[in-house]
Amino acid sequence: MTLTDIPLQQLRPTAAYAYTDVRQSSGSSGSRGVSAELDGDQHGEYVAELAANGGGINVLERKLGLWSGMALVVGTIIGSGIFSSPALILNSVGSVGMSMVVWVIGAVISVCGCAAYMELGTMLPRSGGEKEYLDVAFPRPRALLPFVFCLSVIAIGFPSGLAADAVVTGVYFVYAATGKPASGHSEWTQRAIGLAVVVTCGLLHGLCSRAAIRLQNLLTVVKVLLLVLIVCVGTVGLANGLKAPRANSFHDAFSGTSRNAHSYVSALFKVFFSYSGYTSLNYSIDELRNPVRNLPRAAMGGLAATTVLYILSNVAFFVVLSPEAIRGAHTAVAGVFFTTAFSATWGQRIIPAFIGLAAFGNVLCGTFSASRVIFEAAREGYLPFARHLGSVNLRFQAPLYALGVGTVLAAVFIVGPPPGEAYDFLIDIGGYPSWVFYGLSVVGLLIMRRTHRDVARPFRTWMSANVLTIATALFMCIVPFVKPSGDATSIPYWAAPLAAVLFIVASIPMWYIQVVVRLGLDRSHYAMQQMSPDGIK
Repeated sequence: MTLTDIPLQQLRPTAAYAYTDVRQSSGSSGSRGVSAELDGDQHGEYVAELAANGGGINVLERKLGLWSGMALVVGTIIGSGIFSSPALILNSVGSVGMSMVVWVIGAVISVCGCAAYMELGTMLPRSGGEKEYLDVAFPRPRALLPFVFCLSVIAIGFPSGLAADAVVTGVYFVYAATGKPASGHSEWTQRAIGLAVVVTCGLLHGLCSRAAIRLQNLLTVVKVLLLVLIVCVGTVGLANGLKAPRANSFHDAFSGTSRNAHSYVSALFKVFFSYSGYTSLNYSIDELRNPVRNLPRAAMGGLAATTVLYILSNVAFFVVLSPEAIRGAHTAVAGVFFTTAFSATWGQRIIPAFIGLAAFGNVLCGTFSASRVIFEAAREGYLPFARHLGSVNLRFQAPLYALGVGTVLAAVFIVGPPPGEAYDFLIDIGGYPSWVFYGLSVVGLLIMRRTHRDVARPFRTWMSANVLTIATALFMCIVPFVKPSGDATSIPYWAAPLAAVLFIVASIPMWYIQVVVRLGLDRSHYAMQQMSPDGIK
């Protein structure tokens, strides 16, 4: 048997940290992959044994339990969005009432998408996320869709999101240092802080990965406590218990509601950016203990808790601040909120510093997920320099080269966009390809229900939820090209979606060169492992 006779989805590790067979990994009868039977200390001993025998480069430890996994999900979801985007969403939809409706719609669709990814993740419990699902659902042309997905999220999706969160970290650190939102030359100061943030996160995950995961967990607690504090302040304000008078934001709540479809797409991109992160465990499932059981619990539990906090936090913002005050705050809504509710010292100095730390935690979680996609794409043979990008440093137990690439790409997105509208542009350009592949992955799920009926599905989502997710993806991919009404901005409305589409199209000839001409898949780490003396002959 030659490599080209092996179906692509079977070119996966048969030892170390991955399951050998879809049906076996889902818990049905038959022998299971090595790591399926190893947990905790046992897996650590197995890693050490492989390293002693020269095989350690193949291994990433299973160091994520249920609570660490949930913390990763919550930590990835709660980032700059809830603290910074309410003003941008209000500006887009025009009214307080519709702003709340958009947040609720975003929550419902995110739950539907999360359910689809739980079915996909428990059916195919392998790291890589959409790369794995598109590979199995769309096998022809060979690896085209997973290849285009990998390039899109590596070059656009993850770095733009990390850049947006890093810039907002700078926004709140500048706010804490000066007591006022950034303007003029200080915008470059916050970008410089953002650069320092992405570099620091890359170094933490590279040089002390276990400590970085513990820090992720700690900062996740900080984020949750901040949102709980916002909700509590809003409750006190609702009872007229604050020095500042209660805002009358919900009077005639739908007055001024926009009727332009593009406005709602812009708002939804920001809402979905705020909810994004529930798929983070799908990218690193090889490092999750007992993934078939823990993935649904961690992903849906994290999203549900975050959704409740998001809705209540938005209510709190509108209780304390008037719509005009929220619009004027731009990306420093939470800072203005606490300044209004408390003294200048607490509202302008102390709490904004904690919000900056919360955004820092989001970058830390995103850096982890981004590096795992790069790592898996390299091992699959999609990327050049795969030997380095797909390697694990034995001393630090981390994919150092993958972390380095992700850090550099995020830095490019931080310094690239023009000042003033950088945050909006980063969200829009990163969100567009994400929705292309969200939609394709759920379509692939429906296809696999027909083509892979014998594969065990520990979790099965509802058909209505899948249809809603696909319809939303179509809406999010088409309407951004509809010209909006209102004042023009320095960045054309079509710039972000067009740039994303052009990159996706440009990825096709790259696929031809890497997969067809250079035979990258057949020379990949996984292919060589299958053709080793212990693998397929």
